[in-house]
Amino acid sequence: MALFSRRKKSADAAVPASDISSENVESESTGAESVAPVEAAPAPTIGISVQAFRGVGAEAGPEVSLDEPAAPAPAAPVAPAPTQSAPPAALPDPQERRLPLAPALPPEQTETVAGMKDNVLLRDALKEIEQGASNDQLLGVMRQALQGHLYIRVNGDARAQISEGKPLSVAVVRDGDRQFMLAFSSAGAVRDSVQLEADPAATTAVAQPVTSVLQQVVAGDFAGLIVDNASAPHRVVFPTELLQKALEQGDPEMTVKTILAAPREQDSAARVAEALASTRMWVAVNDGSNGTPVGIAEAQTPDGKRFLQLFSHPLEVIAMGRGDRPLPFEPTQLAKVLTGHAEMAGVIVDPAGPTLLVERDALAPVLVLGVDIES
Repeated sequence: MALFSRRKKSADAAVPASDISSENVESESTGAESVAPVEAAPAPTIGISVQAFRGVGAEAGPEVSLDEPAAPAPAAPVAPAPTQSAPPAALPDPQERRLPLAPALPPEQTETVAGMKDNVLLRDALKEIEQGASNDQLLGVMRQALQGHLYIRVNGDARAQISEGKPLSVAVVRDGDRQFMLAFSSAGAVRDSVQLEADPAATTAVAQPVTSVLQQVVAGDFAGLIVDNASAPHRVVFPTELLQKALEQGDPEMTVKTILAAPREQDSAARVAEALASTRMWVAVNDGSNGTPVGIAEAQTPDGKRFLQLFSHPLEVIAMGRGDRPLPFEPTQLAKVLTGHAEMAGVIVDPAGPTLLVERDALAPVLVLGVDIES
């Protein structure tokens, strides 16, 4: 029988379960929500050290003069393809790439349960995780979790709880005196989690924007977030401190990442350009420690066109594995670089994938900021 009923829903709609079970326990208050322990679920086993985030942030990179031409980083530049819809020409075949990278083009959207879309990028990243995964691999999963939506488990009818103004009775895992909120990359992962329960009862799956879920963890009495708890070893545990840093250093709406994760449309480049005109991005900076001049990473096409590499989050810089430091880049700074260097053909956003090349002609919303600066 079907796990969930099919219905239209918004990103935070409650989707009732028709044949899904969970342990029926009494809720206890914890901030905006109540929590229901999932005692049958295993305790956290794969975690990521907060130290992996050391050096990431506004102070991570050296001062870089925007009046000088942007010098390429010491790593070999990634050459973008000449069209917006094609993957960068110099990138390896997607089949040969491993975490923390991802295919240049967004994956096809799937539904492991009819009517409920998977977070495919996150789900596929988790498939690569094994016991003893490195911090780099786990950070690769973290960056793919910063877009789209996550599912959370709610004991009882979430729709009724919302309509009655009650706090959601979210499922958690207890590990001693710590508790971890549960989240899932797909409805199928929710189903696997529920099947661990010994005493079935009504359970609801709720899809919420990922930033909303992370904010709930940070604001609540949680030690962290477990993603796909019943999918060992393909599961991860993110400590609250890491989630807080990820939120602080990213766009609250994750606008650019969300556009890049979605299927390509004719206006995808235009939408990214609009976002770049109002959203802080990041650049990858070589700090000169290897004896090469300090510079901002660029990409070049085979015909010599130069593209500035932009990143939606510091984790995107780390995912490249080149040892570059992320440096925040405001829209006015981007405008200054583009207007000051007419030879710059455009930008390539999130080269670690999914990625998008935006030609200079499409960057009018940003370029106009440069005109305002000069005037």
